[in-house]
Amino acid sequence: MPVKGHSVSSLLRKAAVTLYFVLLLLPAAGFWQGGGRQQAVPGAGRRLGLAGNTFLLAALAGLGCMAVGLAAAAWLHNGPLRRKRARWFFLLLAPVPYYVYALTWMYLIRALGRIDRSLMRSLASGLLPCVFVNILSFLPLTTGVILSAMEHHDQKAEEMGSIYADGDRVFFRIVLPDIAPAVLAAGAMAFILSATDFSVPSLFQYQTYTLEIFSEYSRTGNLGQTGLLALPMILPVLGLLALADRGLGTIPVRKSPLDGEGLELAMGLRLAGGLAVALCVMQVLVPAAIFFLQVTDFEGLWESLRLCWEELAVSMGIAALSAGTSVLLAGPAAVCLGQKKWYWRLPALLPIAVPSSLIGMGMLKAVNGSPIHGISQTLYFPALGCAVKYMPFAFLLFCARHRRIHREELEAGQIHMPSPWQYFRKILLPLYRPAIWGSGAVVFLLTVGEEGIPLVLMPPGYETLAVKVYNYLHYGASELVSGFCLLTVLLTAGIFLLLLSRKWK
Repeated sequence: MPVKGHSVSSLLRKAAVTLYFVLLLLPAAGFWQGGGRQQAVPGAGRRLGLAGNTFLLAALAGLGCMAVGLAAAAWLHNGPLRRKRARWFFLLLAPVPYYVYALTWMYLIRALGRIDRSLMRSLASGLLPCVFVNILSFLPLTTGVILSAMEHHDQKAEEMGSIYADGDRVFFRIVLPDIAPAVLAAGAMAFILSATDFSVPSLFQYQTYTLEIFSEYSRTGNLGQTGLLALPMILPVLGLLALADRGLGTIPVRKSPLDGEGLELAMGLRLAGGLAVALCVMQVLVPAAIFFLQVTDFEGLWESLRLCWEELAVSMGIAALSAGTSVLLAGPAAVCLGQKKWYWRLPALLPIAVPSSLIGMGMLKAVNGSPIHGISQTLYFPALGCAVKYMPFAFLLFCARHRRIHREELEAGQIHMPSPWQYFRKILLPLYRPAIWGSGAVVFLLTVGEEGIPLVLMPPGYETLAVKVYNYLHYGASELVSGFCLLTVLLTAGIFLLLLSRKWK
């Protein structure tokens, strides 16, 4: 017999989807309320230059991640790690916040300064350190997307091509054209994440349009004008987001079996891939090694933990609330929109294209003076802001899982389960468990490293670890902040290893 109360479960699902989009639109409502009187914006020429700086930084970071990620993925897919779980090692520090790599750069430049002080002064700020930090921050993401696309590529086409041509020709004429949309999507994601961040440029004194937006609001307090000022940056980024979504959608649903030994690539491609993999190894090992060297003894590490345990507890509490909210709302939204065209899914991904500081400002304006004003005095307020920012990542993971589930399984469950609760517990929960844990972990770790939203929405008397480290970094690197970063590395790596140890299918 059909599931009793199916209309109730459908109503709950629609309510969750509605709440998902209400939360996404909450910052926009704040900007609408803060419109006020619009004034002529001076310095248009200067802002045009800042926009050029922003897109230059984002383009270099995106192209760098795309080139290194493609070379590394080709080596891992066709090399000795082809069928080994260790090929995903580069994801170990994928959720590590940017400030870990920023501090790594500072220590490397300080070491170079002992050889040539003029070299240290020229490399301590500007475009180059920003590109370095962004590439290391987003390299695991791009490499993971490209490697996943290669592993879902039709392996039989590779085998047939290998009969008539060498490995290089098969790679460039068969494999690369097929995975090109996913490669471009990975680069576009790195571009978007670089363009919408102001923390790294502000740390290295590189003037960007995103940083100017934050400064404009601090100077004028006019939220409406700040929102209009942000549109020239948001609209191009939104176009790239649509490209990225369509590119990710081209990855086949079913993974091809990794039979055989892969393509026999020429020495040049193997060398490039080996260098790219070496960079991935450095991305994992160098920060940890530097921080271990800087923290001279366990007493220093214990002192760092003693000074930041409250901020660490606050960060983890906010991250847990953000992850729970994202999973509860993104799952139903993905079920409703996962099979629709890209232009239906694009509004659900909008916060990815918006700088974190703007989301925080909009939410603050929308909540202040409203019936839910009391929430702004709780830790759930910054958690809600981080959920708005990172729910789209959970949405994408749920969409990917939804595409891999046969509709017949769900229909059979609806017919044979005696109650909605048993249908949820015995059918839906096991099928979507990988997406639940995966999206929850991704949002949790991204929230731990978020700095812009807590800076705006945190209630008085509280501070997150990311904000604490950001403030310390402006006074230069030290053993204390090395301990903070080492604790962050150990936390994120530990959570990721815990996830890998679970054998979910």
